[in-house]
Amino acid sequence: MLAPEMLWDRIAGCLHGLLIGNSLGSPVEGWTAAQIEAEFGTLDQMVEVRGRHWRPRGLHTDDGQQALAVLDAICTDPEHPEQRFAELMVELRDAAPQRSGRWGLHRGVSRDFRHTVRGMQATGLDKPFAHATPSAGNGAAMRIAPAALWWRDDARLLNQRVVQLSAVTHSDMRGIMGALTLATAISQALVIRSPGVLTQRLRDSVETAERQAAAQLGIPVDTRFSRLVGGLVEHRRTTYHLPEVLAGIEERARAIGEPNEQVEATSGFAACSVLLALAIVDFSSCFEEAVVTAINLGGETDTVGAMVGALAGARWGLSAVPSRWLDDLRATGSLLERIEMVVNNDTGVCRPDLLALELQWDTLYEDRPRA
Repeated sequence: MLAPEMLWDRIAGCLHGLLIGNSLGSPVEGWTAAQIEAEFGTLDQMVEVRGRHWRPRGLHTDDGQQALAVLDAICTDPEHPEQRFAELMVELRDAAPQRSGRWGLHRGVSRDFRHTVRGMQATGLDKPFAHATPSAGNGAAMRIAPAALWWRDDARLLNQRVVQLSAVTHSDMRGIMGALTLATAISQALVIRSPGVLTQRLRDSVETAERQAAAQLGIPVDTRFSRLVGGLVEHRRTTYHLPEVLAGIEERARAIGEPNEQVEATSGFAACSVLLALAIVDFSSCFEEAVVTAINLGGETDTVGAMVGALAGARWGLSAVPSRWLDDLRATGSLLERIEMVVNNDTGVCRPDLLALELQWDTLYEDRPRA
């Protein structure tokens, strides 16, 4: 068991790490590695990129917004956090009009996500799973870290709650298993002293989670994702070069991808980007190396950055996070009460509430520079 001060450091590192990775990657989302290198050399600090997709420097996007919503929903109702999470998604949409780059107070959300929220607006919130889309994307995984922190000592309950929270937006098991896999890795990094992330313990835990999720959802067991994780664990035993592992991720992911899905390691396909996040942290020697590697690979930089930052933060703690990133992160200083609640598993309403925080952060768009 971790000492109290170390547990606080790891939990704070995970939450801040998620928002830092998300904020660092946000300005170059969709860029290639070559484009990032041409513009910045190595991107290792918070920046703003002018143009149509400008976003305030140091501000997290939908990845961080939804992660904070998951955290607040868990603190409010740990037994049924999916209900409060769904409510928060609608509240953030209804709190402001649609504007360039923003959907209500949501920033950068996908078409599938908008479909889900519109469905909840139209029919009510009594059935939070009714409007999930058949997405195998990483949207459930990007926000799931708070669940791993809350149920860090109970793998079975963690799996149940991850399925509940994921099924609000995702009905494809590959998207749900992406969230289960990342949550499992974060919970193990948080409490288990291990030299790496890609371990036999992770493989076994993902297989168990896969079976439990199928039983919970009342569907046949789908072993595709656990086979991917098992293949990645085996590959890691024989290679010491990250590019080789990335190529292996893509090759195996093609076997479970559909013709219309982008099967690249840095894409939004959960079978690619979730495994990429695990591999990056496993190959890295510190928090900074992991996050910088994730951002400079290009692609889904904001989401891969969020997942890598969460996992790396859980592994190395807040004390390992560079101070320049904490200074530049807009959310720094607003998470302290939430961290204490997660550390102690205290339930209640988080203060300041998420809507108030997001309204405050939304005003940053008023300072948009002229092109």
